[in-house]
Amino acid sequence: MKKLVLILIVLLTSLLTLVSANIYQQDSLILNLNVNGKINLVKEDSSATLKEVSTELLIYPIENYRQEIVNLDTDGEIKNNKISFFWDDGIIEEKLFGYNAVIQTKNQRNKVKTKVLFPIENVPPDIEEYLYPTETIDSNNKDVVNKASELAEGEDDLFKVVFNLANWVEENVEYDLTTLTAETSQKASWVLENRNGVCDEMTSLFIAMARSLGIPARFVSGVSYSTSELFPEPWQNHGWGEVYFPEVGWVSFDITFGEYGYIDVTHIKLREDLDPADPATKYNWLATKVDLETSQLNIETEIDSYGEEFQEELIIEQEILANEVDFGSFNLIKGIVKNKGDYYQATTLQLAAPKDLEIVGKNKRTVMLHPKEIRETYWIVKVSDNLNNKYWYTYPTVIYSEKNVSAEDYFQAVSGKNYYSKQEIDKLTVENEEKSYSRKVAFDCNYPDKISLDEEKEFKCNIKNVGNINLNNVEFCLGGVCKIISELPINQEENTKITVKGDKAGWEKVFVTAKNSLIDKRISLEYQVIDSPKIEIKTTVPEIVTFPETFKVEINVKKSSFQNPKNIEITLKGPTFENIWTLEELKDEESLVLEVSSEKFSKKNKLLVNTVWKDNSGNSFKDNKELIVNVTPSSFKDKIIMLINSILKIFYQ
Repeated sequence: MKKLVLILIVLLTSLLTLVSANIYQQDSLILNLNVNGKINLVKEDSSATLKEVSTELLIYPIENYRQEIVNLDTDGEIKNNKISFFWDDGIIEEKLFGYNAVIQTKNQRNKVKTKVLFPIENVPPDIEEYLYPTETIDSNNKDVVNKASELAEGEDDLFKVVFNLANWVEENVEYDLTTLTAETSQKASWVLENRNGVCDEMTSLFIAMARSLGIPARFVSGVSYSTSELFPEPWQNHGWGEVYFPEVGWVSFDITFGEYGYIDVTHIKLREDLDPADPATKYNWLATKVDLETSQLNIETEIDSYGEEFQEELIIEQEILANEVDFGSFNLIKGIVKNKGDYYQATTLQLAAPKDLEIVGKNKRTVMLHPKEIRETYWIVKVSDNLNNKYWYTYPTVIYSEKNVSAEDYFQAVSGKNYYSKQEIDKLTVENEEKSYSRKVAFDCNYPDKISLDEEKEFKCNIKNVGNINLNNVEFCLGGVCKIISELPINQEENTKITVKGDKAGWEKVFVTAKNSLIDKRISLEYQVIDSPKIEIKTTVPEIVTFPETFKVEINVKKSSFQNPKNIEITLKGPTFENIWTLEELKDEESLVLEVSSEKFSKKNKLLVNTVWKDNSGNSFKDNKELIVNVTPSSFKDKIIMLINSILKIFYQ
């Protein structure tokens, strides 16, 4: 019998994003930023003359509550968040310009602590320009207006409306770094129609939909850090959006990073724009027969020093439906997100799992939480069918956020354990994840984990309201029996019960659910229906053995019941020999082989296979089989020896 081995499948490529030193959880960073550009002045002929040339660099680190300039070194003149460079030397040549800045970024955000009503009324005059369409952000496009209206319909909470817009763009627009979208910013309406683009296009569509709803929004240019394989270097030029919230101010929304209501500490803000197509530099020159050639700005960033680890107010936990499942079974992974802060938060979550474990449906999902709210979200996974039933498989699972905040757990796949079909998992997956009050409802069930075949047992379940809201018209179901609880006041409970009969041996389950307009809670009660342990025994011997050859006796023992036979003893008896095998437990099947010499055999020989075993309660069972082995002599001498063996066999009996 092979030894049962525990195989730990370690997460490899799926967890490469979870770096040990988490840059996103630093309370601050000191960053070195180098911005360099050049212009090339070219003579059109020998009579060319140059009087003066100037450049305005509009990419400049903007100081605010989360960003501070520690030092800035440049040859230009700094004024009104731009740097001007001027040359009047008359030399027609290449001109260099730029700056080096040391910037401290802070892990801070403009917090939306209370509900801001939508639609917005009385937009301040200095903000009104961010309501109007531009060349790229065509917020007056009919399709843009219709989609935004669809996403905002029925909502009166501004943060929820903006979240809906951002989440729709992230889920429906594919990040596509093609030449068409990388070299020039496409219109928002084009992005809506084609459903692809880079950060500029995704942000433009988000801003266009916001403006179409009367929500002021602007485009922000800067740099940020990314571990994506799409980019050769981690620091990249980047664009994101800011939305104006009355009484709060400008709140950041980075669609491509899944950062809603904030930006992480790696973001450096360099410009605020009405339109992403606005130029980063402006050039003027006074000359005769001189052409001016420009090139793209070169922006380089590196980390000078880290701050301290930031204590997140968004906590992630994980629960797994079944700790053990059969091969090929589905399972349900629950992510629990707790907002410890007194302000609106959102997070983008993904599940990392071994390659052998299939994630059914979309992996990435974004969750919005009100202040102090707790929400749940779910992943369905499927275990492979093609596993070796001699082994246990351990599957670690990690739920992680865009900031690499994570929660880890695991479950095992073991042959013969409980099996969940996709239909059963669907019954346990809530339809509306926004019913966060479900966490305030508790189930307390009393039921047996084992039932004998054809036995009847009682299952009891209580539902208790442990929150602070009275619940009405709750549909409470235990198995197929449901009742309507008209009132379930705070701290009160109701109970129900059913009788379950063990009709079929194996793993079974009863579903418990509670639903109304505020809650949707579902659990599964797993139990076993136990039968008597049975063993199917098959034996194999040669039809004829030539004296005095050695031959093999093969005994195959296979479990033919749900309950595992215990303390198995298999005895093989023959002329002048006896062999005993013992097995502690039979979980599937085992093959036993014994080589036997025919030198003590006669012409016709009887072999006995006696098997005894017990069940979990110590009750005994047995099986007896008889085998006949025919032996033929190859010489007269063999006949004499076999005759003597026959006489001795009678004597020993």
